[in-house]
Amino acid sequence: MNEKKLDMLGFGNPFQDLIVELDKLPPTNVNIRMRNYCFQGGGNVPTATVAAGVLGLRCAIMGVAGGDMFGHASLGDFAYNHVDTSHLLLDPGKRTDFCVCVSEREINGKEFISKPGDYRALEIADLDEAFIKSAKILHIGDMLTPAKFQAADWIHEAGGKVSIDAAYYRPDIYENYRYLDIFIASETYYNSMCEALGNMTCEEAARYIHARGPEIVIFTLGENGCEGVYGADAAYFQLPAFKVDAIDSTGAGDVFHGAFNYAYLQGWDVPRCARFSSGVSAIKCTQLGGRAGIPNLATVTRFLEDGVIEREWLDERLKRYRQGFFDM
Repeated sequence: MNEKKLDMLGFGNPFQDLIVELDKLPPTNVNIRMRNYCFQGGGNVPTATVAAGVLGLRCAIMGVAGGDMFGHASLGDFAYNHVDTSHLLLDPGKRTDFCVCVSEREINGKEFISKPGDYRALEIADLDEAFIKSAKILHIGDMLTPAKFQAADWIHEAGGKVSIDAAYYRPDIYENYRYLDIFIASETYYNSMCEALGNMTCEEAARYIHARGPEIVIFTLGENGCEGVYGADAAYFQLPAFKVDAIDSTGAGDVFHGAFNYAYLQGWDVPRCARFSSGVSAIKCTQLGGRAGIPNLATVTRFLEDGVIEREWLDERLKRYRQGFFDM
């Protein structure tokens, strides 16, 4: 692949998350104390881009946020994680996507209460062709807009790849497999696909998608690990999940995507990439929220070698996130 200015370009709009940790949701009209809370940037593509930046890729984010305090906090969060925001637009007078993420410790459950922003959509006229073509990988979470189709075309013209976080089974995704190179889908996508097309194993579902375009197809299955197919001969692999003392799984899949793109660009084989990504995602789950627990390369390397999670890096990140980014 020709030398590029960027390793990964995320095309997705940022959220601001308020993560609240409770023992259990209270009944109506009862006031309880929360265990903890933390403001962190969110959104599947932005968080994947942050993970890739923390691991060492040259990353940028492209999208729109509101010109409110949450939009400006997003800029600070990205800057902290070495993500270029030169093509992230703040729409004056508009509000950023916001989500309250509730983590229930007693049942290991989580709830999301979200409010979409009212900013404008990014249009083809907003896109910088040269900037997009300067990336090795374009990472997206859907293909709902003409701008994303255009960006995918430009990336491919320049010899790059398109990766997708296929969280939900929707026509804009399953009708456009041909645009996609690295297809990593959630268990939710797999279950909905089976409802629509008939029951099949994960391997069968992965082969079905692989035959329609993507060179790599992986399903992430939470505590059941991941499996998929890859390459011209559609080689199959399956990996178990890592066992850790998990606190919060918010953003675990998002982080897996960013870590996978990091590993892919190192030239590793796909099973090794998936194992690395699973390790990064597992470590993330030991901290509250989608970003505070993202490990650096040294931390995940040690974990993969001997199962030890060194806390110094993670503790410093959590300390910074507890302060928030509203001052930056």
